[in-house]
Amino acid sequence: MSRRSLSLLLGLCAVLAACVDEPPPRSFTEFMEDRFAREGTLVRCNSDRTATANDPECINARRAAAALAAQDDAAQREQRDAQSEARLLAARQRQAAQQQAEQRAELAAQAEEQLAYESLWEEAQASEPPPVEGSVGQLAAAPTQTGSVAPMPALEPIALPESVKPPLTTISLPRGVKPLVLEPAEPALEEIVLPEHLRKRD
Repeated sequence: MSRRSLSLLLGLCAVLAACVDEPPPRSFTEFMEDRFAREGTLVRCNSDRTATANDPECINARRAAAALAAQDDAAQREQRDAQSEARLLAARQRQAAQQQAEQRAELAAQAEEQLAYESLWEEAQASEPPPVEGSVGQLAAAPTQTGSVAPMPALEPIALPESVKPPLTTISLPRGVKPLVLEPAEPALEEIVLPEHLRKRD
């Protein structure tokens, strides 16, 4: 093969190599869907951030990783909010149940106290002796045949012994005060005038 033929062959190979298109860089969507491609590209890009700062695949892989991280954060935030809401609801339910239990206990104590009071009242009425027949209270409360109340019997006076009689209290006036003595006034005689028709005629 001559030198000229070799030169032509090399030129043809160069033209064929130039005509072969390189594969396009993978997109943001591809990295979002393909976890292995994303992680592999990130390992390559993070090894030399300065050299790969303008690499399209590195840019798309980093964007996809940031978007997925934001989605994970939002999902975790929603989960935390749901857990907090569930804990708050459970605390409210426990508080409401405690209040209901306290109210039921208070009502039960009031009912028990009322029953004890009624039981003591019934025992007191049962232990009270019946009224004596013919006593003042029975005569005063007993109605007659006509429906009216019988009159109270006359009370007899009770004589107290000498030792029980209260002593008379004396009042002493000061020296400058003179006792006031009231003298009975003499009745004044008034003249009685008879009318003309009642006068005695001579």
